[in-house]
Amino acid sequence: MKTKLSMRKGLLATAALLAACGGGELLLLTIVTPLNGAWRLNGDVSQEGLQFQTPLPDEHLFSSRYAVTAAMLDPSDLCGAPDDGSGQLALVGNFDNGDVVLRARDAPGQPVCIQGRISSLIRFDAVATGARPARFYRNSRVDVQLDLGLWVSENGATRLKFSPYASVDNDTQDDPLQACDVSAGAPVVLDGLIDGFQTATSTRPTIAALVPVGQTAARFTDVVFADGATITLRNAAGAAVTLKRQKETTPTTCP
Repeated sequence: MKTKLSMRKGLLATAALLAACGGGELLLLTIVTPLNGAWRLNGDVSQEGLQFQTPLPDEHLFSSRYAVTAAMLDPSDLCGAPDDGSGQLALVGNFDNGDVVLRARDAPGQPVCIQGRISSLIRFDAVATGARPARFYRNSRVDVQLDLGLWVSENGATRLKFSPYASVDNDTQDDPLQACDVSAGAPVVLDGLIDGFQTATSTRPTIAALVPVGQTAARFTDVVFADGATITLRNAAGAAVTLKRQKETTPTTCP
């Protein structure tokens, strides 16, 4: 425990030093991960898997710390819980800025069953715990849920709202979607094509261009889903802009 605390303090000190030297933008200190999808051991659908059940995307895509419930599919062991014959193991735990700790819900004393860190949009690296060796789980679907919330730049000058659009499967390409530029002035409807997470290259979900309906010149290009709460893009002038997902009391609607 002392070693872990020392490592965390060291990381924080490094982050502060980099920020002071102008390098703070290199560190992603807040991690918002889409949890939906089937996280399968070694990425193999025939092996043990994890499915996170709560919180739902309209909560976990706006936060980096929360309690979770999950189900282990086809568990290799029950982590001390009785076998209820369902073929699943109910789990409870916490997500803390990418760190995940899960316990069997019905095990006496609830010892740690799975612990590790989500190291990318599709990879969860679990350390050895109890009889379980170190392992990794890969998510079958980066659930972007772009329509949840309003995407706003730090200075508020750029504001994007996506039309209802549940998600996009990994390795999908050119899936059509619409958005609205609701920055200053009248809203402008934009068309685009999104690529899902590309597993062969670990490329994040991307929209090559968002173009006003009926026009040919793109208003935004290189739109990249950096994590559950962040997208990056370039505006028509070629300047890089970062947008953060914000909750809305009254949802913005596209024309």
